[in-house]
Amino acid sequence: MFRMNDKEKESASCTRRKSGKKLAVGLFLLLTASSADAARILGVFPTPSYSHQIVFLPIVKELAKRGHDVVVMTSDPMKENINNLKQINISFGYDLINKYNFSKTINENNKNPFKLINTFMQMLSEFSTTLLEYPEVQAIINNENEHFDLLMVEYLIPTFLAFKHRFNCSMIGLTSLDSPYHVHATVGNPVHAVLYPELNLPFQTQKLSFFERLISFMYVHFTNFCLYMEIIPAEEKTIAKYFGNNYPPLSELLDSLDMLFINVNYILHTIRPLTPATVAIGPFIHIKPPRKLPKDLKLFLDEAKEGVIYFSLGSNVKSKDIAPETRDVIMKTFANLPYKILWKFESESLPGKPDNVKLHKWVPQQDVLRHKNVKLFISQCGLQSSEEGIYSQVPILGLPFYADQVNNAYKLELNGLGLSLDYKEMTIKKFTLSINELINNITYKEKVKKISNILKDEPMSGLERAVWWTEYVLRNKGEQHLKGPAVDIPIYQYYYLDIITFFSLILFLLISVIYLSVRKCFKFVTKKIKSD
Repeated sequence: MFRMNDKEKESASCTRRKSGKKLAVGLFLLLTASSADAARILGVFPTPSYSHQIVFLPIVKELAKRGHDVVVMTSDPMKENINNLKQINISFGYDLINKYNFSKTINENNKNPFKLINTFMQMLSEFSTTLLEYPEVQAIINNENEHFDLLMVEYLIPTFLAFKHRFNCSMIGLTSLDSPYHVHATVGNPVHAVLYPELNLPFQTQKLSFFERLISFMYVHFTNFCLYMEIIPAEEKTIAKYFGNNYPPLSELLDSLDMLFINVNYILHTIRPLTPATVAIGPFIHIKPPRKLPKDLKLFLDEAKEGVIYFSLGSNVKSKDIAPETRDVIMKTFANLPYKILWKFESESLPGKPDNVKLHKWVPQQDVLRHKNVKLFISQCGLQSSEEGIYSQVPILGLPFYADQVNNAYKLELNGLGLSLDYKEMTIKKFTLSINELINNITYKEKVKKISNILKDEPMSGLERAVWWTEYVLRNKGEQHLKGPAVDIPIYQYYYLDIITFFSLILFLLISVIYLSVRKCFKFVTKKIKSD
């Protein structure tokens, strides 16, 4: 056996001490560097919707873990205690949703996007007032010693952009879906009512008809008119009331956005060129590691050797609020299927419930979809639900209701990942045929598996992209130079209207000259003939 002498032992001990000192110095430098680079970040995510919050919260959680001091306003606070993260609970927003009975409004007005978006904006405007009156929020606004280096704000209600001016900080806007038309324009992304129609429009084709193009054009300009002529003036009064009178116009605050995070992917969304000021943080940013299922659900799924169909309409559309005739079609179809059904249903009971159906008020959806016995996901096709189905490689039958759900369902069908039905025209026969087709035709399972693997094959995750670019904005104290040149071009120049007018004028003058010349020649010839 090899043994060291005393001199060698002393030398080795000295080497270890030097290495230990180097390690200690290295750790100290790392810690002090992290401390020096740490920023104070305010997150304002006002929409009382779980599907929105689960996109934003992983980002602020990761930023807090990286040493940043984060304060976040959220309607769905995380239950875990996280160092450097303070959560302001604004879940009272759900009371407002119940007051407006938003789920019922969706069912009644899903074919009228103009009325639905108007109701939605009224609700959010009322919520902005309620939030700004909340004592914890008032304490932040009125504390003269408070400061933040960065505002991360859900770019939906313009009122909360006032926090940028209040703290004179950089600003990143976030969306849990694709971005509205006017926000894309704010960072210089190409906007076009035909090529990139708004996600709220229920178009089920990529090649729009003339009537659909007309609707898209009118919708874009109608919503812009409402934004700048109704919403912004009203919200500026709210800002003056709760922040003060010395604030710039909201249109300036909209344009002061440094970077935009959009939750998109190239399977469920139309591909469009983006400026460097726009970061796509999808897909799968909200996907969590596997967790154990509750015992009753695990037993139900494990024992379903014949297979399970999981049915959920998400967090905004309530199964209990769908029309009785639609619910009757669903239940009669389920009763005749050889599969077990797990149905996210918000009431304690459902009269006439088939024996093969299990009701659950709240379901750990990601973990249920991961179960090997789940053969089909019947979904409203909200973006987050659609991504969860794709991630877990489960074919999807879409029953879309509003907003981007119709387009998501159409894209799933277009890519061979599922089928889509209009729930208002659904029959037992149509519903049964669609279910059997998706379960028994192996091509759907194979296609969703292929697309799932493609979407997962990226150099970095959406969360890593979001965190890296957030810290990029912090390091550089804003990034206005990453926006495209379109932000400074008037709309008449963007669409060549001045050039078209110029050439039209030239053409008009040319035609006029030719016309007058021909007319003069004709008169001359006529006069000459008469004189002869």
